[in-house]
Amino acid sequence: MKLFKRSILTALLTSFVVSSQAQAATLTSREQVNRVVEWFTGLFDNTEQVSTEPDVPFLTMENCVASPFGDIVSTDSQYVHLEQYIGGTSLLRTSGYEFSPLTSGVSLKVYSYAERDAAVGTCNDPNPSINLSNLVSPSCDLTLIYEPESFFGTNSPTGCPSGFPLPGSTVVSTVEITADGVDALDRFFADGLPPIGTEIEFRRIATTNEPRSAIALISLAIIGLAKSRRR
Repeated sequence: MKLFKRSILTALLTSFVVSSQAQAATLTSREQVNRVVEWFTGLFDNTEQVSTEPDVPFLTMENCVASPFGDIVSTDSQYVHLEQYIGGTSLLRTSGYEFSPLTSGVSLKVYSYAERDAAVGTCNDPNPSINLSNLVSPSCDLTLIYEPESFFGTNSPTGCPSGFPLPGSTVVSTVEITADGVDALDRFFADGLPPIGTEIEFRRIATTNEPRSAIALISLAIIGLAKSRRR
């Protein structure tokens, strides 16, 4: 689990990593926000991972830039709507992502939706938008550190409060975003239980969002390919 190992190293060497990577960065903070949002948006799946790790569930992820409304809007922030599906058709999660410039790196805030059904399908709209009043506070926050070929962030070891698998649990998130994909690991901790979490390796399959019907057809074809490779 490369992200898990890297999150531990980052937690131990945070000050060194931040300072050295900030010096190496060649983009301004605003340019970093533009780049990470560009890399984070599109259609992704983990077909490659499933072909070598059949115990990992097949997932698709659809992310699109969304115009904010309904609350105080920061002119420095960019918003992305995210939807993840199991098997390409069953909704797993949907969230609102806020990317903002920092002196060093990019602030990432992840919000749940108060009314999830009102947000699902946002990327199918001709002009996607996100209702800031529908975002649940507090958010789960990470700082993304820019490297020339990737953005890396973790909120280890503190994490964020979670109701899964039990009330009072904690989730520790680690993510790496590149032009080709998103590697994500959420590890859930609850008293009396071992940590729960599987690293997911999403790879880009489209740079623009397709209609939901097209995504379903693509996903079904990929599922069939993945199954044939297992035999």
